[in-house]
Order: sequence, then structure tokens, then C-alpha cells
Amino acid sequence: MKNSHNTFSILIPDGETTLLSNVVYSLSLVRDVKIYVLSSHKRKYFRYSIDNSCFKYSRFIEKFIYYENTSIEDWIYKIDTTAETYGIDLIMPIFDVSTKKILEHLKLLKNKSKLCNLTSLTNYETALRKDFLYLFLKSNKLPCPDSIIVDSKFDFNIQKIDFPLVAKPTYGFNGGMGVKLVKNEEGLRKYIGAISTDKPILLQKFIEGFDVTCNVLCENGEIKAYTMQKGVLVKDVKVTPQYEFSFFHDEVLLLLMKNLMKALNWSGVANIDFRFDKTDSTYKVIEINPRFWLNTEASALAGVNFPYLYCLSSLNKKIDFTPVKSGVFLHLKSLIKRFQRNPLLVFKINFLLNNTPFRFIIKDPLVLWCKFIWRTNNVISSKILKRKTL
Repeated sequence: MKNSHNTFSILIPDGETTLLSNVVYSLSLVRDVKIYVLSSHKRKYFRYSIDNSCFKYSRFIEKFIYYENTSIEDWIYKIDTTAETYGIDLIMPIFDVSTKKILEHLKLLKNKSKLCNLTSLTNYETALRKDFLYLFLKSNKLPCPDSIIVDSKFDFNIQKIDFPLVAKPTYGFNGGMGVKLVKNEEGLRKYIGAISTDKPILLQKFIEGFDVTCNVLCENGEIKAYTMQKGVLVKDVKVTPQYEFSFFHDEVLLLLMKNLMKALNWSGVANIDFRFDKTDSTYKVIEINPRFWLNTEASALAGVNFPYLYCLSSLNKKIDFTPVKSGVFLHLKSLIKRFQRNPLLVFKINFLLNNTPFRFIIKDPLVLWCKFIWRTNNVISSKILKRKTL
């Protein structure tokens, strides 16, 4: 199947991941993209994910294809056969775990020429692993919190630790899971004893300040597009995604982003967490999420459609980019709370369409109803199970 001159097709090979809605909704804002999704029968990618089979009802998706979740080799084969069957122009993984698997097994992928621009496996692992990233930042003299890398056999008698600090797993957790502010030795002992990972743990010096998040699209270390956000509700330690935030612009932060991405020779998208240090008025690199992110559609509504620009960049087409310097976005959870405080917000149609996910809900209602039924069944099942155990 050949696509028309103005239309191209993309295959998302990891549609079972939680970021599917954010990427699909962003791409739905442009007309010249056909979206194909490959998803395993694995109902939940991790504990807090939803059942993305709801998206088989999405009007924004050309074809939603299931495959049996078996081996990585079978998955790669399914990607190839799907790309050939439907004449796919681009293969675009959206989550870090699946992207890493593709990079690790790149030789098996026959249609690697259709793969969106990606950095090398070495650089990808550097960004993905918090311990690798810390060592990389120090060696490249990029600002970051002083940190210690420890494991479950850490001997408190040998090395003195200054509290408070932020403890976090170095790999395998997403959305802030496992991140904890630790104020004393007793708390750290409990944390190390309870954390369920065989990977090292990163202990970062706690910085008095606030978090900011930056999103980038890069090609060979050069930033092609970016946004900067800061949460409306600032916490000491960010352990949950930003549900309400504002866009801003800072030339100092932009220079740091450029130096970081150039040092990594990054290609593709990334979500970078920084913390503004009030003690010296500088930004510190906290971590990098080498993937798309929650609220990807927020940037798209503000004028920077990262999934679409990523496609254009990979197809060697021109990118039009204008920095976003202001504006707010409310995730659905935050929007519901706003409605509770101010019911008259329902009459601010332009705000709802441009600063919230509202337009996607009204344009793709079957997905919303499917999610509602899925969540309702989960709640009922949990209550029934709880009663049986009493």
C-alpha cells in the first residue's frame, strides 16, 4: 500500500504502554498522519497503567493490532511483518523499555531504515540508568546534585551520609515510583530494606528549590524543538507527574539543555527533570526519561507537537518551531478539581479546548467510556475481593 504525497503512516510498536493516549492525541491534531498500533495481550504494562485495549475503539487510530506477548524475537518479527503489510513509513517506539529492546536487537529488525531517529544504545542506557547518568554528568562537568550509588549491602559504618537526601532506584521504575525523601539513617535503612530491585540505588543530596521539566527533540546532539514547564503545585520532591503546570522560557536553562544533549549526542525525544537550586540560583540536572511523557499533548496544544515533529525530522522534512514562553495546562485530574471549585469553568470553551484534554475526550468518546467501564469493573472487583478476605 503506497501512501499519498501528503500523508505518511507510522507504527507504534508498543501500544500496551501508558503513553499511547498522549502520543495518539498529539498526532490527531494533524491530518497527514495515519496511526497504526501494535499491542500485546498484556493488559497492564505496570501497576498504575490502564488497559490500553480501550484504544481499539479510537477514531484516531487507523488499525489497532494485537499480537501474543511471547519473545522479543517474535515481537521484532511482528513489527517487520506489520510494517510490510500496511506499507508503514515510520516505526516509532514511545516508551523507554521497548525502545531499549529495539536498540539491543536492532540487527533483527529488517525495516530498521523506517525506524525513527534514535541515539546509540550506549547513550540511551546512560540516560536511562540514573547511576550511569550521574557518573556521566560528573565526568562532563554538568551541574547535578552530589550523589552516592549504593546497593542493599551498603555498610552504614563505613561511609557517612548527610541528610536529608532523595533516594531512588536507578532503573526500572517510572512516574516517580520508588522516589522518597529520606530524613535520617533509620528512614534510609527502611527504604533500602523495602525497595524491590536488584539494581543499585541512587542517594541524591536534597536541594532546596523547585522542580522544572523540559522536553526536547534532538538530532545528533542538536535541539530541534523544546518546551519548559513548572508545576503549579510545587512539592519538596516530585513523586507524581505534573497534573497542572505552566510553560515558561529561560535562556540559562536552555543553554544547560543544549550542553547536556550535545554531550550525549542525543537523537530522538527526551523528558528531562531539573531542579532549581535556591542556594546558588542554578539549575541542576536530576534525571532523563528517554521517551515520550505524560501530557505530551499539552505541548502539542501549545504549538510544539513533538510526535509529529519527530516524524518530520526522521523523514528529513522541514520543522517549524517557535518556543512556547507562557500558557497553562490542566490534566484531567486537575480539571475535575477545578470544576468542583468553579463549575462556571464549563463555559470557558476556548480554555477547555486549548489548555486541557477536553477536546480529545469529546472527539474520541468511545475510548473514554471504555476506560470508565474498565475502571468501574476494577473498583467493583476490588471491593468483592476485599469482602471475601474479611
